[in-house]
Amino acid sequence: MSIVTKEWTKKFEEAEYLDEIIEGLEALQKENNYSDEEMDNDLDVALWRAYVYNNMDSYEYYELSEKTLVKVKDKGVKSGVWCYRYSCALVYLRRFEEALEYSRLGTEVESDYPWGWLQLGRLCYKFNLLDEAFNAIEEGLKLVPNDYEFLTLKDDIENDRGYAYANSHYINEEYDKSSEKRLIDIDDDKLYNEFLNKSDLEKKLDILHKENKNQEIIDIINSLPKEELTYNILGKLARAYNNNDEYDKGMEILLSVKDEGEKDSLWNFRIGYSCYYSGRLEEAQKYFERSLEINPEEPDADVLLRFTYSDLGTKKIDEGKPEEALEYYKKSRELARDTDGIIFSESDLAWAYDHLGKYEKAYEYLKNIISLGRDDIWLHSEVGFCLGGLGKYEEAAEEFKKAIEMGRDDSWIFARLGQAYRELEKYDEALETYFKGLEIDKNDIWLNSEVAWIYDTIKDDCNTGLKYLEKVKELGRDDIWINSEFGWVYNHLERYEEGLLYLEKAKELGRDDIWINFEIGYSLVRLNRGEEALNHYKKAKELGRDDIGLNSEMGYCLDSLERWEEALLYLEKARELGRDDRWINSEIGFCLNRLDRFEEGLLYFEKAKEQGKDDIWLYSEIGYCLKRLARWEEALSYYQKANEMGRDDEWLNVEIGECLGEMGRIEEGIARLQKTLTLKDCDEVLVNSQIGYLYGKLNNSKEALKYLYKAEELGRKDVWLYSEIGWNLADDSETYEKALDYFNKAVELGRDDTWIDGQIGFVQSKLGNYKEAISRFERVYFATPEDNWIAFQLGAVYRKAGEITKAIEILEKSVENTPFRGWVELELAICYALIEEKEKAQEYLDKAELYIGGERENYPDVKKDFEMVNQLLKATSYLS
Repeated sequence: MSIVTKEWTKKFEEAEYLDEIIEGLEALQKENNYSDEEMDNDLDVALWRAYVYNNMDSYEYYELSEKTLVKVKDKGVKSGVWCYRYSCALVYLRRFEEALEYSRLGTEVESDYPWGWLQLGRLCYKFNLLDEAFNAIEEGLKLVPNDYEFLTLKDDIENDRGYAYANSHYINEEYDKSSEKRLIDIDDDKLYNEFLNKSDLEKKLDILHKENKNQEIIDIINSLPKEELTYNILGKLARAYNNNDEYDKGMEILLSVKDEGEKDSLWNFRIGYSCYYSGRLEEAQKYFERSLEINPEEPDADVLLRFTYSDLGTKKIDEGKPEEALEYYKKSRELARDTDGIIFSESDLAWAYDHLGKYEKAYEYLKNIISLGRDDIWLHSEVGFCLGGLGKYEEAAEEFKKAIEMGRDDSWIFARLGQAYRELEKYDEALETYFKGLEIDKNDIWLNSEVAWIYDTIKDDCNTGLKYLEKVKELGRDDIWINSEFGWVYNHLERYEEGLLYLEKAKELGRDDIWINFEIGYSLVRLNRGEEALNHYKKAKELGRDDIGLNSEMGYCLDSLERWEEALLYLEKARELGRDDRWINSEIGFCLNRLDRFEEGLLYFEKAKEQGKDDIWLYSEIGYCLKRLARWEEALSYYQKANEMGRDDEWLNVEIGECLGEMGRIEEGIARLQKTLTLKDCDEVLVNSQIGYLYGKLNNSKEALKYLYKAEELGRKDVWLYSEIGWNLADDSETYEKALDYFNKAVELGRDDTWIDGQIGFVQSKLGNYKEAISRFERVYFATPEDNWIAFQLGAVYRKAGEITKAIEILEKSVENTPFRGWVELELAICYALIEEKEKAQEYLDKAELYIGGERENYPDVKKDFEMVNQLLKATSYLS
């Protein structure tokens, strides 16, 4: 009964790797406690072992296969399978006649075993027994019609490719056709002689090496006496250490035989191997290159050198030296021989060119890789990345989705797919994709940054965006981008102090472009640091920005600095560049108002209103503009709208009070101003001054002075107040001296105009200081001869000073156009009466009677002047 059960047979037949069979046989022995002898003498065990050994494709294993099978020869000669496998082993031991003998025997004892006919066909070809060879092929094809191996053998014989070639094919048709590698070349004497020259120990060590029993090799060699530690044995010890991940020990062994090994390609390969897997890439490169220099065919040296070049390229990328990396990747590509090698090396090149931003070049390699058959997660991920770099975001998104469909499920792929959606302005899809990435890695800095950006910039939800930015900051990001983004968000939230801190940090980190200077300026101007803001805006302009945004902000900044003329230039330029919204029209209107260009300012305010601006500020500004144009009723209407919308501060109430006063609704104006005095933080100086002014307009000097004096007590000591107090004091004959004192204070503070001269002249005339009065009035009259009040006062004071002719001359010129009808006529009547031109005196007296006769009862001075003229007219001669 066979040791190998049906269950084990099924497992061995389904095994994917050869070592599974060996391990299975060992497990079978252990489970059933079979002795080594029992195992060695079992035919099925021997056949499965030989199956593995023959497929290891090495002389050591063919020899082991022969030794294994010969132990069951008595049973084996009755088995076609045994004869086939024994014949295969004998072939590689160059015992061809025996191989042919057992091959023939196999087809006799088991004629329905096809592979016995295959082996017989090959050996007959070897001995030029072509008829027998073709017959064997024919018999085999009857059993396995159209089999690749039989058809290939037939083709090789027909084309006389030689026995060695015919014997070197792989069973797998696809691999056999695509691979440049062949099975052992039976005609390779060098390789065979190397095998023959190996000691039994060396052969055993090589078999253990094939079975990955590295520790067993190490233990065996380390147990040997020193005299048996030959160069070759030590080389195998180093190999075992390398394969046992003990690279330093492997290198130590190799360096101990350096003198002998330096000119040996295998020694250079092995020490290169030690260096490569211990991360000493530059040294590995040196040894692998030397190995290939000595023996260009050194097995695996070209592959590991290619890997070394690839890893060095990646290292240079990490060091920020992409151009050097590219050179290494190119060297790797030069070493690629087979399809897999080309795919591997060109994948590196594509990745490197992508890293350099040379997407067109990268795409050329990626297309070639695709044509060679690569179709995996990495490929679709990299193609997506490359297409994104080329701006082909739709195609990039499709590639990323393919990678996801194939099983990629990390934060990187969702970050890239989200970025593609973002570039396509599919922000909802981008956000959804980013969130999928965050489900995988909630602490991914880049993903959190992207989510923050979408909320900040696209969703206009800076508060939510700020939460993500704060998380990114907690995760350790502290670069230019995040500080810039924080600054922008805080500016957007009108938290300018905080925004400025982040923007200045970004600048310290090295950002000094248009954007950062503009944003810092934006913060500063809103923190009332206009001069600093202006410097940053100018820097942005010097760097090349000259668009609507910058010109608008520079205009706004200069407005805040009260540099209206300059501000207007920038605001108008912004408008010329295409800005025509309510902000720019409001700002230009504001600027024009401050330049006293109220008509123009009003046009811009009205345009802003048409564009939808409907707020307190606009109505306040329009009101101010109209007030300055003396359009009191319209101004009042806008002020009242501002008031209805919620503005009820000192400025507005003062403005309304002034309008009411100018409209003759003085009591209402005073009431409005008195209400203002009750407001918190009211400017009592200004409001008391204004109330005093309005009482003055009511000719209520007593009340006026009460408020004006209050303003003076509160600290106001300027030209306007002194002038206003003087004007109200001049209304009472008992306070002319005090009035003159206040007028003189105004002069001392710099007032030097016709109004002050007129007022001083009036008071001086009342005080009987006619010379001083004439001096003041003449100055005014010379400057403004059309001023009828001055003409009247100058004429009157000339008359009082006894200069009747001058008085008549001045008064006659103004009598027809004066608003002081009656008063001028009365003064002329006095003058003509004094020079005894009684008819003219009577004529002007009659006119005076007509205009102001009713004023005699109200004004004692008027009554006195009428009586004086009548007395003069009755007198014979005033002069006598």
